[in-house]
Amino acid sequence: MPDPSTLDLVTGAAAARQVAEDPFWSTVVRRHPDVDVVVLPPEAAAAPEVAGDEPTTDPATAREQLRGRMAALWAALGVDAEPTHLDDVWFAGSAPGTLRWQGTATFDELDPVVASGALRRARDLLVEEDGWHVLAPADGIPRVLAGRPARLGREDVQVLVPSGSRVVVRVRSALVVVGPRAVREALDGGA
Repeated sequence: MPDPSTLDLVTGAAAARQVAEDPFWSTVVRRHPDVDVVVLPPEAAAAPEVAGDEPTTDPATAREQLRGRMAALWAALGVDAEPTHLDDVWFAGSAPGTLRWQGTATFDELDPVVASGALRRARDLLVEEDGWHVLAPADGIPRVLAGRPARLGREDVQVLVPSGSRVVVRVRSALVVVGPRAVREALDGGA
């Protein structure tokens, strides 16, 4: 919990103005005028510690391994087609010398049974016994959202069915230790 003496609190008219300008909180206040809203700043997440002797990985090698894991996932989801759109990107990790990878595969013109089956299989594959925390919201776009702690950071998986014949599989890796130079190169469009 944050130390209250170090928080920069906004109160009075300035706080009311910020709430009124916020699309979420203004709706809450409008729908529930009898409730006092108190918005606290988020607690800073602890950055994962990377040991100084942690071996580094070549980003190109890591990318190929992560692409292979994503392809194995979509095959396990019952999607036996090549994606109509496939992209992946590195972005900065939360610890120095690290990257996170995100891959997105989009499959269009699938049989609707295959598309809806992918969601069921995702719920069956991403189980709590393997550390996954799975959400399958009942409203909005049909989707399965899953995340789990990893040795360095966390892994995330999203399986979405935005239309009856389209499936989107998105995977975000845990931290990949590559070293500071490789981070600069990858973020500048290298690996």
